[in-house]
Amino acid sequence: MKKIIRKPEQDQHIFSEGIDYSKTEKTSIWGTGDKDTLELLKKTEIRGRWLNLAAGDGRYNLTLLEKANYVVASDIDESALNKLRQNTPNTLKPKLKTEVFDITKKFPFENNSFDGVFCTGTLHIFSREILESIIIEIDRVLKYGGKVLIDFAADVKRIRWDGKPYIIKDEPKYTLAEARTTLKDSFRKYKIKMYESDVPEELLKEANPPYKFSCNFILLIADKKINC
Repeated sequence: MKKIIRKPEQDQHIFSEGIDYSKTEKTSIWGTGDKDTLELLKKTEIRGRWLNLAAGDGRYNLTLLEKANYVVASDIDESALNKLRQNTPNTLKPKLKTEVFDITKKFPFENNSFDGVFCTGTLHIFSREILESIIIEIDRVLKYGGKVLIDFAADVKRIRWDGKPYIIKDEPKYTLAEARTTLKDSFRKYKIKMYESDVPEELLKEANPPYKFSCNFILLIADKKINC
């Protein structure tokens, strides 16, 4: 695996973990995936070409690959994507492309490129202004009739091993109610469904630095209306 370490640059809205993923365990550093998210993925009709936005080291990517016709897994951290590809079975690799880019900038795809966009564990980190610019790009690359499936964390708590808070600079502190309102407003032109869930305290031992994480979160399914 190519050794590339993407250091975080919070002033530039880059929140990578500064990890050499070639030295991490085969499973995702974020665990096997939230059970409610996995259940929703399995129940949702997924076909065509999907974009896995901020895919990291691939916690949910295999599930997407098994259902979609093609998946573009993207992240700003090339080391994470290298691990994702390495852990993809050879039978599924023909359906996979990886793409390194910064989601706070214009996505490197044409309009109406994807039948679906999937994103977890990321969007709640950004300011409302940047979040809106990301959602505009999601809308631009998504086909009419396409689907968005995301999670959005709220009431986030991060505590380092030394007991000090793990702080992400300028991170909004969404309550669950605020998260719901934000998503409803951001996807106001879509047909949406929202579900609430939570992540009990878990230890992210391979993060840099390691910390305990817990949150509530909203799962959103949004269908882009024809001629919206």
